[in-house]
Amino acid sequence: MSLIKRKRVLLLGLVYLCFSLFAIASDDLSSKDFERGLFKEPFQVYQQLLLQTPDKLNKDAYLWWLLRKAQAEHLLYLYDEFEVSINNALNYIDETTPLLIQSRFNLFQGVVYRNKGEYNKALEYLASALEQAKRGGYEAPYIQAKLENAFTQGVAELFEVSLTDMQEAYVKAYGLNDQFLIAFINETYGAIYGYMFDYDKSIQYYSKALESYEQLGYKAHIAEAVYGLATTYRYWKKYDLAITYFERYREISTYTPNEEISFYAAYGLGMTLAEKGSCDKALEVIDLALAKKGVIDYNSELLKNKAICLIQLDRVEEAENALNKANRLFESMPDLMGTTWQLETLKIASQIAKSKKEYELSYQLLDEYYQKYTEVLLKNSTDRLFKVRADMELKRQDVEKSLALQRNKIESLKEESLEHKHTQQQYIVIFLLMIIVVIITVIVIQRRNNNKMQLLAITDPLSGLYNRRYIFNYLDKTLAGMSAQKGALSVMLIDIDNFKEINDKYGHPTGDYVIQKIAEIGQEILRTGDVMSRIGGEEFLCVLPRATEQQAKEVAERLLKAIAEFQFQYKNNDPIHLTVSIGISSFSESSQSYDIIYSQADKALYQAKAKGKNCIVLH
Repeated sequence: MSLIKRKRVLLLGLVYLCFSLFAIASDDLSSKDFERGLFKEPFQVYQQLLLQTPDKLNKDAYLWWLLRKAQAEHLLYLYDEFEVSINNALNYIDETTPLLIQSRFNLFQGVVYRNKGEYNKALEYLASALEQAKRGGYEAPYIQAKLENAFTQGVAELFEVSLTDMQEAYVKAYGLNDQFLIAFINETYGAIYGYMFDYDKSIQYYSKALESYEQLGYKAHIAEAVYGLATTYRYWKKYDLAITYFERYREISTYTPNEEISFYAAYGLGMTLAEKGSCDKALEVIDLALAKKGVIDYNSELLKNKAICLIQLDRVEEAENALNKANRLFESMPDLMGTTWQLETLKIASQIAKSKKEYELSYQLLDEYYQKYTEVLLKNSTDRLFKVRADMELKRQDVEKSLALQRNKIESLKEESLEHKHTQQQYIVIFLLMIIVVIITVIVIQRRNNNKMQLLAITDPLSGLYNRRYIFNYLDKTLAGMSAQKGALSVMLIDIDNFKEINDKYGHPTGDYVIQKIAEIGQEILRTGDVMSRIGGEEFLCVLPRATEQQAKEVAERLLKAIAEFQFQYKNNDPIHLTVSIGISSFSESSQSYDIIYSQADKALYQAKAKGKNCIVLH
């Protein structure tokens, strides 16, 4: 959702291609040269436009002027003026207005509603823009409408539809062989792959777009590509790179005199600092961003991260207030209800309940979150979606190779696209049947598991972590929805070295204190989404969803180091230095059940003890 802002400039970018097909030699406003000048120096061109308002009696000339004015306002982040220009144009547009102009303003209206979080309305206007461009035979505007529609579908997490639109737009776009249009497509791919968590591809496409924009000298588009790179690195948890790019964005966005643009830099830095764990600094930047005039869905994301930071700082009441504000914003955006962005509020509410020691409520909220989150993942991670992605990438490579050899390959690709569309219809039926089977299976399994879980206490009273029964049920439930081809998971089995000696030498109260501190250190080191439990005595079990063996090892190394460096001092006793041993096992084709994975982790832990303790062993 936070990537919406990336597109606020891009919708205007393609207009110069659209207008190039409709240019009138005697009218400078409709020429490609005027468009290029606007992209290079938007503020100077905007000032010139304000000084040369045409006669309203010449309706077409006045509409061209409004269109260019709105375009410049969007590049300069003058959103109020942008919307006024669009509304003024609608008063003059009728059925006699050229289809190209009608299509442009419908597209602008779609973007206005998308920025307000009203995605269904946005899609309606984009559909009108698409139909008008197609009816008028304007290929470039048709491509632009396809791309904007694809991006909007991606924001709403309708990835399969989004990728299908991208595929069609891609085949048509390369037929025009225009550097800016290709850059625009690469940036759209970057945004959509970012939403689908394929960050490596997202960075690749954003980098290609940035290189093209820098060659063209288009300031606003350069800023947008840099912002896209920063946001993707943030989602990828490469926080130092994210901060570097957000700072770069703040520097290059001075091309516009509108100070409200600083909201986006503050938003990106605040979100990054919060996710990095630098909560004191993050709260300052987040409050600065919230005080500015920002986009509504951006504010909801800021409030969520503000609540998480306040929880970490033990300011629970303030965290509840921030979360309530975020929930009210989501309620004003019904099209985002049920998406992963909105569902995260349940997880935050669970953390608040846990901080208030309302463990039963905490579990209920967390269980509700994982149920709904799993349903979204199943929806967005189907075999059909992976096939569409694979087809898209293969066809993209084929088109790029064919352009170097012969331009007439474009026609054959169009025919192939029609055949692909026919294949899609067949897969839709299979896809729907698979979804029905999955839903029925999940409902049956979940009902059975819920009946069992209601009878069990879920919290270990000493450490405050989940207990043995909960973690094994959770692990079993998580594995049931996975396959070796799709998904990763690792577990860490942790044992305190020489714990009996600590109890014998310092007494059981000191031993209890050590267990509590180990639990606190573990929860600080583990990633968001990881689950830690105490399964008995001095033994802990951690489940790391979506973690490969290497990623689990990196987490274990941080934990091992943090515990070894910590001074355990109970009351006035002497400080104690202690270590732990860790065994790691990962989900694989031969290890798909919780008992096998746990047994392997236990064997690895035994080997770690045998090697002299204070080490990590991978099974």
